Amino acid sequence: MSEQLDQVFGQLVHRSWERYNEQLRTREIDDLLVGAVITAGVAQDYSLIDLTSDGNSHYLRFQHRQNKHRLMFQLAHQTGTVTAAKTLGQYAAVTIAYGEYVQDARTVWQALKTEVKSGFLDVGEPGVFTVDADLGTGYVYVQVPLLLDLDQYFADHYTIKYPVLQQHIAAVVQACAKYLHGRIAA
Repeated sequence: MSEQLDQVFGQLVHRSWERYNEQLRTREIDDLLVGAVITAGVAQDYSLIDLTSDGNSHYLRFQHRQNKHRLMFQLAHQTGTVTAAKTLGQYAAVTIAYGEYVQDARTVWQALKTEVKSGFLDVGEPGVFTVDADLGTGYVYVQVPLLLDLDQYFADHYTIKYPVLQQHIAAVVQACAKYLHGRIAA
């Protein structure tokens, strides 16, 4: 009887560790995502110039070392509980913005603002481009929100699939840059 109870105890401890690791992964994936985006950005010759968090979202801003283009990310992990992660998978609301310095940003921004005053756009919908400007710095940005499956970026608990992450970031940046160039040239 003692040996059987030892086995039961061992099974309880083993399952407890499985649950503990599930909880740990769910809590840590938010930080892992931030670190992965920073590493991917730096690998693409961007410098991290700002990082803030408000408790719900993380905001990262990068500047390319040579051409001075900027990238901004808003990252918000959406599945913060084990139950949500098991039901929905690990995913995050991610907004990526691409910006360029524009000589006469105020004039460009006014023209773009007039163009996009339509009430038909829901800026919270995935894949909808919006334009913004930082008139203090002269940068005009195009941003797009997405809901991303985080499991596609993690091979296991701590291994990041950087080629996939970098390709996805590059695809979004290219789409935003094309949109921006199309709007500025129009």
